[in-house]
Amino acid sequence: MRLGCCAGLASFVPPTVDATQLDTSAIYQAKVDKVPDVLTRMEQAGCDFAELGVGMVCPEQPESDFEKLKVALEKVELIPECFNSFLPADLKLAGPDRDMERAGDYVEIAAQRVSSLGGQIIVFGSGGARSYPEGFSPDRARTELMEFLNIAGDAAKRHGIQIAIEPLNHKETNLINRVDEALAIAREVDHEAVRVLADFYHFNVEDEPFEHIVEAAEYLIHVHVADTHRLYPGSGDFDFEGLFRTLEEIDYRGRVSIECNFRDFPSEMPKGMEFLRRWIQ
Repeated sequence: MRLGCCAGLASFVPPTVDATQLDTSAIYQAKVDKVPDVLTRMEQAGCDFAELGVGMVCPEQPESDFEKLKVALEKVELIPECFNSFLPADLKLAGPDRDMERAGDYVEIAAQRVSSLGGQIIVFGSGGARSYPEGFSPDRARTELMEFLNIAGDAAKRHGIQIAIEPLNHKETNLINRVDEALAIAREVDHEAVRVLADFYHFNVEDEPFEHIVEAAEYLIHVHVADTHRLYPGSGDFDFEGLFRTLEEIDYRGRVSIECNFRDFPSEMPKGMEFLRRWIQ
C-alpha cells in the first residue's frame, strides 16, 4: 500500500483580508501559493503521493489559471496522483436542474489537466452535485447519475485515468451512501474507468460491515481514512486494525489517503502518517 494525504488547501486560505472579500482569482492564487509548502511537509512526513482537489486544475477557467498550479508543482517532488472534490455543488447531475452539457465539458477538461500533472484517480464524492431534490424519483436520479458516470468514464479513459465512486454518509448526500451501493452502481455502469473508493469516516458513520470492502475487492482502487470526529488517524477510536486486516485479506495494494479535518496541519499530519505506517509495515 502507498500512503498519501489530501492537501485540504482551502483550510489554509482566509475568506477575508482586512474585512475585504477576496475575489475568485486572489483566492485561487492564495491556494496555489501554499502548494509548495504543503506538499513539502507531506513529503517530509513520508507521504508517497499527494491528493488535491479538482478545483485546483480550474476546469472552467482559462489555461492560464491552470498554468499557475503547474508552476507551483514544479517546485516540489511529490506528485498529486489523486484528486478529490470532483464537481462544484451547483453542477447538478440528477433532477430537473441537471446540466449534462456543462458536465461533459467540465469532466473532459478536468481529466486532461489532472492527467497532465501525473494524476491517476479522480474521486467522485461531490455530494451537492449528485444529490437529487425532494420529490424526485430515486430510480430516475440513479439512472441519471449512471449516465454521468459513463460520460466521466469515457473522458477518464481518453486520458489514462480512473474515476473512483466515493460513498458519502446520508448527511452529505441522498445518493450512494455505502460501499455496497457504490459497488452496485459501478457494476451496473460496467465501465473499465469507473471503480470504487472506501472512505473510512463515512464507512463508520453508516455503520457498514467490513464484508462490504471484501465484496468490493475487485473494484476498490482507493481508500480515504480519518478517525473519530473526522480527525487525524490515531487520534480517536476507529477500528483501524479491522480496516487494515481487511485490506490485507483482499490483498489491496492501492493508495490510502488521510482525508480529515486538521486542527493543526503541520503537527497532526505527520502524526497521522506515522500511525498509518505502523499498520502496513
